[in-house]
Amino acid sequence: MALSKVSRTEGVKLPKSHPSSLDHVAIRVSDIEFYVRFFARVFKMEVSSIDGDPERPLQLWIQDVIQLISDSDFQGPEGRSAHIAIATENIDLVLAEAREFGAVAQTKGPNWIEMPDGLVFELLEKKPTGD
Repeated sequence: MALSKVSRTEGVKLPKSHPSSLDHVAIRVSDIEFYVRFFARVFKMEVSSIDGDPERPLQLWIQDVIQLISDSDFQGPEGRSAHIAIATENIDLVLAEAREFGAVAQTKGPNWIEMPDGLVFELLEKKPTGD
């Protein structure tokens, strides 16, 4: 189906009282502790809740929107996701810190990185909040 056909809403009554929004993204990771350190150091994002033993969690949530599912047998990006986009105020600093965790540049552009296990991040300039 062409995108132009997918995005059409002619004749469709859209409910105004039930807008949708993204709740969270779930990702399988082989080393959950690695990603806890990565998100804390590189993006300054902390664990908001844990499912299971805190020493060996089954899964956990970062900032309530990124769900990391521990799967020690997970071997790569197939079936995981295409990428995670993170907005940040200082892309250059994030890139430098991510490299310390083994991230490498992607061919898609200077703001794309790939982690050693294949997880891909797109880094975006954080939009001003208008305060």
